[in-house]
Amino acid sequence: MTLVQNRQIGVGMGVTEGARRASGVAPMGVNLNAPDPEIMGKKRRRKFTAAYKLRILEEADTCTLPGQIGALLRREGLYASNLTTWRRQREEGQLKALSPRKRGRKPNPDRHLAKRVAQLERENQRLRDQIKKAQKIIRVQKKNLQRCGDLPSQARNRREQLIRAAVQLRTEVGTAPACDALGISRATFYRRLKPTRAQANRPAPPLALSDQERQTVIDLLHCERFQDAAPRQIFACLLDEGTYHCSVRTMYRILRDE
Repeated sequence: MTLVQNRQIGVGMGVTEGARRASGVAPMGVNLNAPDPEIMGKKRRRKFTAAYKLRILEEADTCTLPGQIGALLRREGLYASNLTTWRRQREEGQLKALSPRKRGRKPNPDRHLAKRVAQLERENQRLRDQIKKAQKIIRVQKKNLQRCGDLPSQARNRREQLIRAAVQLRTEVGTAPACDALGISRATFYRRLKPTRAQANRPAPPLALSDQERQTVIDLLHCERFQDAAPRQIFACLLDEGTYHCSVRTMYRILRDE
């Protein structure tokens, strides 16, 4: 192949390569997605938290041998100026102020102590109140329960006395303790406190005997004819004669009322 032919081939290849670049068609074996080695990536600036700074300063403070601080700086990728700046911030309290804090109320040891003291004071007051109630109950028991062996005729008066004492005691210790201390049933206590109801006059039954009819029955029961007969026999005899004044039960009731 002559020199002229080689030049023509080279020119043709150059034209083809230029056409591919203009049309955006990549030549064979070329990856368009690969980054351009001539463009440098932007380096991100490092950020250090307050906890990280304090940890590095604590490690630097423990370094006592020559070369340990330098090894620490190389391991972490830091400069000596970083340590100087962080030490100054630590002395000024900036790192402590920037460190994350736990939310909520700060623990206060005096608060727990005051809470315990208040609890003990409430318990002490409760025990004092119980002692006062016990002393009042004992005084009432000595006054009202010292007599024993009351007669049956005195039982009602005795019960009334205990109920009056329970009424006075319940304002100070309560109803249940007062009844238990004096041996009174609470049902009896509440029943006695209820106001007594006036007994209403019962209406007379519509079939009740009149005074005249009642007197007639009394005369029959006491006459010589029936003086040895029972009300049932009297009722049978009168019924055989065709006379009816009242029932047998009414006869017994009239005799009982007399």
